[in-house]
Amino acid sequence: MSESSLIPTITKLEAANRQLCTAIRMFFDNDDPVAIHTLACAAREIYEKRCKASGVTRTFDFVQNTNPSYTEKQLWNILNSARNFFKHEGTSLEDEIEFSDDMNDFAIFSACNDCTTLCQPNQPIEVQAYSIWFLLVKERYEEGSDPDDIKMANQIANELDTLFPGVRQANREEQKRVGRRLLNDAENLVTNREISLPLTGTH
Repeated sequence: MSESSLIPTITKLEAANRQLCTAIRMFFDNDDPVAIHTLACAAREIYEKRCKASGVTRTFDFVQNTNPSYTEKQLWNILNSARNFFKHEGTSLEDEIEFSDDMNDFAIFSACNDCTTLCQPNQPIEVQAYSIWFLLVKERYEEGSDPDDIKMANQIANELDTLFPGVRQANREEQKRVGRRLLNDAENLVTNREISLPLTGTH
C-alpha cells in the first residue's frame, strides 16, 4: 500500500458542512466575526453553486425576486463585499471596509437554507439549530416572493415566540446564548440524553 493511499479524503459536501458547522458554533460562542463570515461564505458558495447546477431553488433566487431593481451582478457584489475583502489581497494592507457581526446573520442563514435544500433530510444539527434561531430572533416577514412562504415562516415564528418568550427582544449576547442552548439540546436529543426544551426565557 502506497503512502499516499493512507491520506484521508473529504468530499466537497463534507468540506462545506464542516466550514458551516464551525461557523455556527463560533457564532453562538460569540467568536471572531471575520473568521465566522469567511467560513460561512465559503460554505455558502459551494451550496449555492451546487443548487444552481442541480436546478433547485437557491436563497439567492429569493433575494433576486425581492430586489428586482438590482441586476444579478449588483446583488452578488453586495452579498460578497465583505467576503471578497477578507479573501483577496486588495490594493493595500491599509484598505478598510465597514463590517459588523450582524452581517453574519444572513450570511449563515443563506448557507443554511441552501444546505438544507441539498442535504434533506440529513442536514447537520448545527444547521437545524441555527435555522430555528434565525426565525426566533428576526422580525416578522412582510415581503417575499411567495405569500405562502411568508405565512408559514410567520406561523413558525409565532410558535417559537410561545416556546421562547422574550428572546426576540433580548440583547444580542442573550440571543446567542439561546442559540447555543438550542444547539446543545439538539446534540443531547441525538445522543438520547435528557434535553431541556422548551426554554422558559433567556436565562
